[in-house]
Amino acid sequence: MKKIYLVITVFVILTSCGSYTSLIKYQKLNDDVFANNDLKEYLQNNKSPKIVLRVPNSNDKATSNTMTNTNNDVLYNAIEKELLKEGFNVRDRGLFNEIVDKSKSADYSKLGEETNTDLILEVVNINTAVGYSTNQITLKNNGSGPDGSSITPVNYKRVGASIEFRLIMVKNNEIAGNYKYNYTPCINGCPLTDWTYNKHTKAIELKETVEVNQLEEFMKNCTQQLVQSFKS
Repeated sequence: MKKIYLVITVFVILTSCGSYTSLIKYQKLNDDVFANNDLKEYLQNNKSPKIVLRVPNSNDKATSNTMTNTNNDVLYNAIEKELLKEGFNVRDRGLFNEIVDKSKSADYSKLGEETNTDLILEVVNINTAVGYSTNQITLKNNGSGPDGSSITPVNYKRVGASIEFRLIMVKNNEIAGNYKYNYTPCINGCPLTDWTYNKHTKAIELKETVEVNQLEEFMKNCTQQLVQSFKS
């Protein structure tokens, strides 16, 4: 109990010395990106390669069909739109799936010939329940003084996300790149008032989902970073 009183005392002293905004910030998780030299050389010589997006647990058999998960469909469409903007020739993933299902070959190079596809970008996994937690409050000085911080006995939690890609060069039957991107919430700080204290459970309530529009923007940024990694 003394520890709690001490934290509250420090918090009061800091905030009483000026005008502060209380923020919660989380440290960004590092992305994990790898692309081999064969891929980079190929893309330097092929400015508009034909690419298809393969997604997990998809029932798509044609463009007119809808995904079982509407939110995922929004995210996949966002990836394809960014690939189009970057100059890729994006193939119909539903039609691709139909051809793969009918084909008796598991060889990517043969599938590439049958589907007229150069690259396959596989979504290996989308995790929308990556947990973040901190017991530190950042005190943003609204004046000219330095910022401060306060350690509390309460953990402030929020959910982030991650996506993993695998890129395959079909002609060489080769996995040419692996990519994992992380969406970390509140990197620049979210107001402390966004969190709600539940007097019954005596705990801070957790916002359990990431908004679809935030995930869509995350997918756009990931795809842009993905393409930039090809060129670097």
